[in-house]
Amino acid sequence: MKSIYSILSLFFVLITVSVFGQVKIYAPSLKAPADVAVGQMPDVVLDWDAVTGTSLEIYYELELANNAEFENSEVFPLTDLTALTMSDLIFGETYYWHVKAYDDGVASEWSDTWSFAIAWNVKMNNPVDGKEVFSNPEITWTELTGLTGYQMQLDTVYAWNKDESGVTSDIFDSYIVADNNMWAVGADGLVIHNDGSGWSVVDVGVSVDLRSVSFVDANNGYIVGDAGTVLNYDGTTWAVVDAVTTVNLLGVSFADADNGVVVGAGGTIVVFNAGLWQEVTTGDINDLYDVVMLSSTNIWACGTGKIVVHYDGSEWIAEVIGSKDHYSIAMIDANNGWIVGKSGEIFRWNGMLWYKEESGTTKALNGVSFNGMNGYAVGASGTLLKFNGAWNQITSGIGEDLQGVMITADNGLIAGNGGVLIRKSDIGFNSPFLMTYNIPADTSSWQLANLLFGQTFYYRLRAFHAADTSLWSGVKSFTTVAMPELISPEVGDITDLLIKFEWDEYEGTTNYVFQIDVNDNFTTPRSFSPDDDTLWVNDLVFGEEYYWRVAAQHALDISDWSEVWSFSTVNEITQLSPGNNSVGIARCPLFTWEEVAGTSAYELWADIDASFSNPTKYTGENPQYQCQSTLEYGTVYYWKVLGRSGSLVSEWSETWSFETEKNIGIDESFTSKSLNIYPNPGVGDFNIYLNSNVNSEYQMKVVDMGGKLIYETTISCEVGNNNIPISIDNIVSGSYNLIISDGKNVISKKILIN
Repeated sequence: MKSIYSILSLFFVLITVSVFGQVKIYAPSLKAPADVAVGQMPDVVLDWDAVTGTSLEIYYELELANNAEFENSEVFPLTDLTALTMSDLIFGETYYWHVKAYDDGVASEWSDTWSFAIAWNVKMNNPVDGKEVFSNPEITWTELTGLTGYQMQLDTVYAWNKDESGVTSDIFDSYIVADNNMWAVGADGLVIHNDGSGWSVVDVGVSVDLRSVSFVDANNGYIVGDAGTVLNYDGTTWAVVDAVTTVNLLGVSFADADNGVVVGAGGTIVVFNAGLWQEVTTGDINDLYDVVMLSSTNIWACGTGKIVVHYDGSEWIAEVIGSKDHYSIAMIDANNGWIVGKSGEIFRWNGMLWYKEESGTTKALNGVSFNGMNGYAVGASGTLLKFNGAWNQITSGIGEDLQGVMITADNGLIAGNGGVLIRKSDIGFNSPFLMTYNIPADTSSWQLANLLFGQTFYYRLRAFHAADTSLWSGVKSFTTVAMPELISPEVGDITDLLIKFEWDEYEGTTNYVFQIDVNDNFTTPRSFSPDDDTLWVNDLVFGEEYYWRVAAQHALDISDWSEVWSFSTVNEITQLSPGNNSVGIARCPLFTWEEVAGTSAYELWADIDASFSNPTKYTGENPQYQCQSTLEYGTVYYWKVLGRSGSLVSEWSETWSFETEKNIGIDESFTSKSLNIYPNPGVGDFNIYLNSNVNSEYQMKVVDMGGKLIYETTISCEVGNNNIPISIDNIVSGSYNLIISDGKNVISKKILIN
């Protein structure tokens, strides 16, 4: 049995809670965006979980600020919603937020504080950087919400442009002492110098690969390279100095004339102090690729094995940062620095720790340089990144691997493989061509039109709303196709006189300009202006070589001419039948030859004399001729054909011969006298009177004077006279040949149709 005192105590507690206490409402749990989320929209929706209380009316209070202490914060009015849409948040700004709940006027604690960052700028999608496009490309990007609109700029000039180095060896590093005093070093002892008038090679007396260059001032510079090579410049010449090591040296940095450091293979570090070189023991670390000396007591280096090494004036400390090798380091001061490396990884130093930043690329990054908070990183396949609060990929205009970069307040120099140098000497987007487009907020694409042919264009985009304008996107480039590409007829083709010309479609044009001439200078061309990418041309002549070309045109420009292609027209007709040297040919053969499109007429000669002293002649448009009278038995005949193009003619074809069938006792009574036609002339209905010596079937044809078949049938005859009615529908007025054959003999008679 429970104690009466225990029961009374429990009852008293329950009464006390009921009368004097209140159930506490719990703080909401935040849902979205996730804590520390980046790239959020200016109208981001802040979402949290609902909570329950003792009443049915729960209200929430949201507080938002751009600092974790919530100074100068904005507190939103109480709401029964569990999500609120923001508006006009500042691009690139980091915001902090939390929520509390109210139950019947009683407030919960604040929720956890989460942060999110608004997108810095717009992410461009297409065209792919450096792509060749037609003159009407569509620009696309990843849409942002919560905007008033976008602004896009398009220009033909850009800050970074290729600089002719005059060499083809790989260039590994560069240094800008002044605008008229720039240096670059590379493979096989390469040193080049630009004094403001262009690049020239400097002979420094070594042939090893030179990896890094640094200057204290115009009269004091250093180059390091393989096999422990260190060169010092005194304002006039470069001289080899002994740096007490023979390993491959990969990086060099000097804080002043008396303090410097070089690093290299196997974790080698050699410090220069007041004219003396001394190697430092750092333990077992991998190759060090780059080094920055801020002062004699603040040195940073990075390399393979994910290693970052720091010297604080008393000891060297190696630390593993990230998961990839590091290839280059830049330090602005003790509290700001960056390392870049393999697979596009970038880490930033904030004075206390290294943390990862999004680079937007997986290409290896080989070099990084900062001037103030303005920075660039370069890497494989022409990769070029710009830092302006966040990293954005911009166009370099080339595809070669980039190895090193240095920037100053007004200049920049990038070095790369194959003698590549890219120089920054302007802000870009400031030419007379500059086009600015204001684009509605509810789209993520923009169609350009009528761009200049064969021109490289640079473009960028930014977003804006009532309270702010984003940074410009990374600059991208494309080049418009310079000219159409030809398809046919191809070079060396032999064609008919009627030709279909074809070329690749050039999108965004209003029409094309087509020229054809008999000389490649096009001094007296025939010109056409077709709308489509095909054109039929006739009236060409036999045996001529022609040249042709095409340009594209729109309202603002005409392209360069395409390549010039040439072709030749046929110069003689190709015969088909009767075949050359054939025998046993029926005595009224059908002559045929290959058609040449565009030919106005053909002329055929046939004779028993190979010199054609007394030929039978035929002229017509069709590539065939049905003989009009029976030839002699067992006789050799010769024939040839030419083509006509207006008043001009082709060469004669080859002379072919054939021999007609021999007389081997066929009934001679089957002759033209055996055949009569009535009425003749007629209108298409007539009777054939045929005297046959045998019961047989005969093949009957009606052909026009050009040999074209009009009507064909088989007729059956008995011995004696046969009367056969024939009706030919839709036959036009003119002269025709009626031909009847028993398989061995052929007879024909002319009929007239009124």
